[in-house]
Amino acid sequence: MAERVPEFALLIGVFLGLSATVSAAVLTGTLFRPLLFGVVACYPFAAFGVVRSEDPTDALPPTYVLGVGVALGVLTLAAALLERPSVGIVPGLLAGTLVVLPPAAYATHFGADVNPLSPSQTLAVCAAIGALFLGAAPLVGSLSAVLGLVVALSGALYANARGFRPTHRQRRLGIVAGVVAGSAVAWFGLAMRLPLGATTTAVALVLAPSLFVALTRAQER
Repeated sequence: MAERVPEFALLIGVFLGLSATVSAAVLTGTLFRPLLFGVVACYPFAAFGVVRSEDPTDALPPTYVLGVGVALGVLTLAAALLERPSVGIVPGLLAGTLVVLPPAAYATHFGADVNPLSPSQTLAVCAAIGALFLGAAPLVGSLSAVLGLVVALSGALYANARGFRPTHRQRRLGIVAGVVAGSAVAWFGLAMRLPLGATTTAVALVLAPSLFVALTRAQER
């Protein structure tokens, strides 16, 4: 019986997620929020099944899980675009990214080698995309800063999981760069009298390298 618990939890999660999504979509006539509601209902059960299973890859092949996650993320973004202006592009991108991240983390942990970029290249690309969204936050809103932080930090954690180990000097330079960039963006936003999203941007820019260092500090020892 114990061996069946993880698979049973996964089935419950999928059933609840689909039921919640369909029911909410029918009642509201929208899809964006019902999709998120269904994901919130499904993912905890899937996570329980993964944690309790001795080898979850038997029931959940990493590449398939990643494919399903990407499909759900794209569908979430498409729903956000179709429901504009009630849902903006940036909230849709953030929601889609958050939907994709757990399946991507699972695939990374269990060795799905589908990324053509090296760990350092992935980190550089994610850092550049994150900086773009972070820098745009004073113009488009604080959610852009949150999205930038999520993308940059996710890229750094992925690179770390794939074996990238920055030196002590690189870690210190990353933290300093975050502080400098955050201060510069905050100063720009205040000087141009833009909304206070610039402050959120500054905090996010400062936190991204610091969070990475804090989360991976144990590996230095």
